[in-house]
Amino acid sequence: MATDRPQSAHAEEPGRLAAFQIANFRLLFAGRVTSNLARQLRVVLRGWMALELTNSPFLMALVVSSLSWPMVFMPFIGGVLADRVDRKKILKWTESLLTLLWAFVAMLVFLGAYEIGPSYLRIEWWHFIVTSVVSGIIQSIGRPGHQAMLGSVVDEKRLSSAIALDAVSDTWPRVGGPGLAAPVILLIGGTWHSWAPLLFTVSAIGQFFSVITIFLLRWEPRMDVSKTRQVGSPWEDFVEGMQFIKGNGVLLALVGLGLAFMLFSGGAMFLLPIFARDVLRLGSEQGAAGYFGFQLIQTLGASIGAGLLVMLALFRRRGLLLMGMAAGHAVCMILFSQSTIFMLSAFLILGNSVTQVGFRTIRRMAMQALAPDEMRGRIMSMDVFLQGLGFIGALVWGSIAQLMTNEFGLARGAQHTLLLGATLYGLVTIIFFIFVPILRRFR
Repeated sequence: MATDRPQSAHAEEPGRLAAFQIANFRLLFAGRVTSNLARQLRVVLRGWMALELTNSPFLMALVVSSLSWPMVFMPFIGGVLADRVDRKKILKWTESLLTLLWAFVAMLVFLGAYEIGPSYLRIEWWHFIVTSVVSGIIQSIGRPGHQAMLGSVVDEKRLSSAIALDAVSDTWPRVGGPGLAAPVILLIGGTWHSWAPLLFTVSAIGQFFSVITIFLLRWEPRMDVSKTRQVGSPWEDFVEGMQFIKGNGVLLALVGLGLAFMLFSGGAMFLLPIFARDVLRLGSEQGAAGYFGFQLIQTLGASIGAGLLVMLALFRRRGLLLMGMAAGHAVCMILFSQSTIFMLSAFLILGNSVTQVGFRTIRRMAMQALAPDEMRGRIMSMDVFLQGLGFIGALVWGSIAQLMTNEFGLARGAQHTLLLGATLYGLVTIIFFIFVPILRRFR
């Protein structure tokens, strides 16, 4: 079967949407959109339900962070597999298993909401930890393969377009999924018992659509795996990828920035449900609508940010652009932490979303561009690994928030915690750009 991947070296310079000319990329894009919509919808649903079931910042952090626990080590296994095994086969298995897992969770939520069946089949906060760890293992294996496929389904001239558009499929759904849930919650009303079963079912359906797109891919691996990737051992492959990152100053700095983002910024933002319910004093029922309303506003911000980055796909001063996005993100977080006015908080959430999408996308775009295709799975597994480290930040900031709550109360404790996390993130980012000048000059 011929691969659906143009090879002409004399083609005209493609436009910003040129990757959509490739049928395989269109399928990959559609699957990424639905999969990420479903995934992020589950993330925010778990966070809100954990707060309602426990009223504890630390237990909420435990639930939210559990998805990332396996990502400390599993992505490297997934990265090696993505460079040694047919990537389509990996995605068939991982996306199918995720569909079955979250269909099971939807059933638990339904039984818990309507108090049907035995008690051990009714949703409890610890159920989310168990299922999230399983989901994290599956995603850690699948994500590097998903990201590595980009360089195999488009040619080099379309790669910048593909990376920018893939960022749209990754970043917009992260807030689009929960944002779409806000009208459902407002329409149905009540506590999670009324609307959570429906939303978890929608999440499982979205995951299933992603499975369909993977099976429809007309795919032939770009590399002859039997000749190129199975010469050395998996451990040698892993070491080779890490040595390549260590020897590339820009890649190493990008990894450091990603680490700072996950430990400080991403680690503290799990407190958002507390801001909606307690800081802004909306209460449980209105707080749920307000929380998902924040997500809807983030949808707009992510759309603006992703669209801006598609327009800037060919922009050469990526180092300076990355620095501007990181600084803007830190400022928005600091101001948001102290706001008690809904409209002001909504505006800051919008700015936070635009800059966060910009930072994450430009950093990932640079990593993709610097990665040789034969190492792309292993190098992008580092990006998944960094996402996994978010659980450390969440647990640390959850513990700090618990201490702050004991001292100042739940609302003020959350505000002080987020302010501290945002300030540290801003300071670390400034240090990176001052002492790693190659990062500022990166084009």
